Amino acid sequence: MLTVTHNGKVYANWETADLTRSGVPLAVIGAAAKASAASEIARLANGWRAQVASASPGKLMEWQFKSQIAAAPDNADPAELALLDREAAARGLDRAALLDGITAKAVAYRRIALLIGALEAETKAAVAAVPDDAADIETQVNTALGAAKAQAEAAFAEAAALINGGS
Repeated sequence: MLTVTHNGKVYANWETADLTRSGVPLAVIGAAAKASAASEIARLANGWRAQVASASPGKLMEWQFKSQIAAAPDNADPAELALLDREAAARGLDRAALLDGITAKAVAYRRIALLIGALEAETKAAVAAVPDDAADIETQVNTALGAAKAQAEAAFAEAAALINGGS
């Protein structure tokens, strides 16, 4: 469903075929389809980001600190390492195992976050490359959106489970 304005008339929530039958030029329909797709791309990317970062801001900050310590434990404050030792013991782990788990989650988060950015940019570029007056613009736009969704869903199963699967 698209909303377009043509010759001063607003066509709100119309199907492409109905717009065409009403004499709205393909270029106007195409521009509206691409604008709608851009909104959908942003919505999808933000939804994916929300899935990955589903924890509270404080929890995310905790994980950022843990990731920094895990990256360079020899440079960490002894008091912070003692707190990690307490957490590790409560989880039935030693510090090395806890830091390994933190590192694995940090790597997974970075990769999925970077993938989301890449998919968002690639999908926007693919949609922008479709000519506004393409007769099959909806098909081309839906193909680009579908490809992004498929790639994201394939990557999410593994990464999100690792990132969110623990505290």
